[in-house]
Amino acid sequence: MTINGSIMITGSRDVEREAARALFEQHLSPFISQGRTWLLGTARGVDQWAMEWLLENSETCWAVVPYTRFKLPQWVQASLDEMDKVVELQLPRRKTASAIRNRHMVDLAQIVFGFWSGKAGLTVKTLKYALRQRREVHAIPVPLSDKL
Repeated sequence: MTINGSIMITGSRDVEREAARALFEQHLSPFISQGRTWLLGTARGVDQWAMEWLLENSETCWAVVPYTRFKLPQWVQASLDEMDKVVELQLPRRKTASAIRNRHMVDLAQIVFGFWSGKAGLTVKTLKYALRQRREVHAIPVPLSDKL
């Protein structure tokens, strides 16, 4: 099931707040105020900064969590209260849970944005999965000076 007009954001954890916000202004601003649903994970880094930026722009945001919201770190709880919806996948606690969550978000999304710091990992795997699923994919490299 794809949500009409939905956009997923994924990205590296080692991206600083100001760098992420500048990239969002550059690449995501054209998609703001169009009645879209934004699908977000709840990890530190790009997920965290996207959640903050989109909520500031009064966008419709869904957090998709691999377990339940109450098994997430305390720092993310306040942001979850501001989300329009929290999707709890209630997966078993395994290393693959975040990857399964990301594939679920891709399956819901029409467009996938990945902000990638250059390291191998889940962001790249998610973008490759999105391409295989024939989603519109935007892979945005984070300049080296903009990482932690």
